[in-house]
Amino acid sequence: ILSTPSLEYAQAVSHELWMLARPRGYSDNETSQYYCGWFAHPDGNQVAIGPINGTQNVHRDADEDSFVSLISSAITPDEQLAIINGINVNKGGTVTLTDIILATPSLAPHLVTREYLDSSGWFPSTESP
Repeated sequence: ILSTPSLEYAQAVSHELWMLARPRGYSDNETSQYYCGWFAHPDGNQVAIGPINGTQNVHRDADEDSFVSLISSAITPDEQLAIINGINVNKGGTVTLTDIILATPSLAPHLVTREYLDSSGWFPSTESP
């Protein structure tokens, strides 16, 4: 669940996550440039991205500063530095996004499961009464 309840922000976060694997200049002509989907709670007060399980490739030319700059209002300066360092160390390899989130105290409480989203009314039933 994102700290900024905006679908445009969710798209931007998904795009910047994708840019870690396929940076600008490499992915300019690719059809999709998103890491995951995004959706809004029916009450309009929350927006989430996902799923984000598994590993994410990190290109050797990834722009970690662009990603961290986008999410900077949601994390502390120390957390920004930790994320930048974590991405830098893994350039040319992979990272596990859930591990990064869990290691970031400002983000960890917002990491939820699909079961939580289901039970919290994110995906109301489309069945007729």
